[in-house]
Amino acid sequence: MSTLHIFSKPLNYYSANQLENLILSDDNVLLVGDACFAKNQFRQFADTLLILEQDAQVRAIKLTDNDKAISYKDFVALTLSTNQSITW
Repeated sequence: MSTLHIFSKPLNYYSANQLENLILSDDNVLLVGDACFAKNQFRQFADTLLILEQDAQVRAIKLTDNDKAISYKDFVALTLSTNQSITW
């Protein structure tokens, strides 16, 4: 099972070098809050980024083909279906 990585701040808040070794190819990356503004920066960690739909709408973030909007219900289901979740 994969890990769910939840980011709430732009990538420059974190140490991207450390993240490269911690996020595996089968992990899910979910952007919430202000991390939605930096979705292009997070693209290096996942081919498809999960973005909390309500947060993207409030921030007027336009999603591309490589983005997947998820609801709060989907968010809960995702946390239950992964081995672990890490909130950064």
